[in-house]
Amino acid sequence: MRNPIKTIRDGYSPLKLRSSVRRVKSCPGPWSLFFFVFWPLPWRYRIQSPLLPVEAVGQRLRIINERQAAILQLRSIPIFRMRDTPLRSLYRLVEDVCACDFIMMGYECTYFFFHKESRWLLSAVPDPQDDDPVRYAMLASMVEALVDAFNWRLELGIRRDNTLDKSEKRATNFEREVAPSWTAKVEGIQNKLIFNEEGWTESDMTEERHFWKRNIKVPNGYMYTV
Repeated sequence: MRNPIKTIRDGYSPLKLRSSVRRVKSCPGPWSLFFFVFWPLPWRYRIQSPLLPVEAVGQRLRIINERQAAILQLRSIPIFRMRDTPLRSLYRLVEDVCACDFIMMGYECTYFFFHKESRWLLSAVPDPQDDDPVRYAMLASMVEALVDAFNWRLELGIRRDNTLDKSEKRATNFEREVAPSWTAKVEGIQNKLIFNEEGWTESDMTEERHFWKRNIKVPNGYMYTV
């Protein structure tokens, strides 16, 4: 058992409270962010509001710098990771796509992958029942795309608990991720949407297949990183 006197003296905390506070203080709007991170009610963070239409994010490509201003620091704060939810992460991913910020999308995919809790299994992602049909199609496509990307990592031996399986059976020695049932009922959109990197044309992209079947073109390379 850890010596409580030494714990107090050395400032040890499994939640890394001291370093967490330092991270919050380094972010824009530290006081409001501190309240958001540490206020205990509700325990699970709610989905960020207001939810923005896809067009709003596309017209203001830097909007995620406003909505996700501190996300790189927050991902390293244990209490944030404990209280964050798969749906919040999923909405951040869709915002990244809409802003064509595929590097941030890749970071968010990695963050999602290394949540080992059962509630972060892709099959457990709840139906957001989003009333915006375009956003709903993107959410469903993103979950299905993550299934492919996560299984690719798992086949390489990378595990969601941040361990590495080096055995000869690493390509099959795991339980495969599957999509939740709700994604199958989400229909495609009528008018094609294209999200690509600056300077790229539609023909330059390798499309992600689950987005493409819903008439949305998104490059898939940034989901496949190790």
